[in-house]
Amino acid sequence: MMRAVDVSVNTPMEVKLSIRISFGVLLALYLGTGIAAISVGGYFIHTEENSRRSIIVTKNVIALLFVAGAYIILNALVGIIAGLSPLSRKRWLQAYVWLIVIIMFVETGVGIWLWLRTLDIDDLYGHNWRHLWSDSFKRTFQDSAQCCGYLGPLDGPVMASPSCQLPSDRAFGCMTSVQKYAQSYLTYIYTGVFVLVFLSLGAMISGMILMIVRNDEERWRWTRANAIFRSMNYDTPDSTITDKHRKGTPNQSP
Repeated sequence: MMRAVDVSVNTPMEVKLSIRISFGVLLALYLGTGIAAISVGGYFIHTEENSRRSIIVTKNVIALLFVAGAYIILNALVGIIAGLSPLSRKRWLQAYVWLIVIIMFVETGVGIWLWLRTLDIDDLYGHNWRHLWSDSFKRTFQDSAQCCGYLGPLDGPVMASPSCQLPSDRAFGCMTSVQKYAQSYLTYIYTGVFVLVFLSLGAMISGMILMIVRNDEERWRWTRANAIFRSMNYDTPDSTITDKHRKGTPNQSP
């Protein structure tokens, strides 16, 4: 029986504190991106209809921010539940990692889509100027940049703008102004998507590391339990076998 006691006196290995702290920090940053996405969407939703930034931050983009933010927050809550007790909540930890993988694919797809849109930015905004944007919206560009029309005064101008009252040889189009404004916002969007992907990757890696450590701990505990069980069976004699042996042994009396 002493062997079983000796085996069990060793303190079981636990998930290292440093690993749990790293997991918690990256999880908090990941949660912060979800809160930030909803906050930015809430800020933009109050944008006036004729604001210039609506050429980039459309209603679809705002809706995407709300959906992505809600998804990330729910995903982070799954991670919090898993991180409180990783040894007993393996399924929660697995779900947390796989949900991050899904959002990373979506983020990458959005980044590629935005990049493809910038390849034909001249035709895109030229078409929008001529066929989609309202006169009041176009006038905001004309008044701010002192331009008239897209390519020039004859390309979809809003004649109510003071800049369109200038002589034709002094008037110029708003194409450059529109492109510079759009490019400035696209830079912020690219940066935001990159930061989101980077933090998502860090949260995913920390979750995978925690998964590996808790699997090793689970395997170690099963090995220790089996060792204790075998030691107890080895040290405890089988009374049934002993009785049969005694009954089958003939008397050796002279």
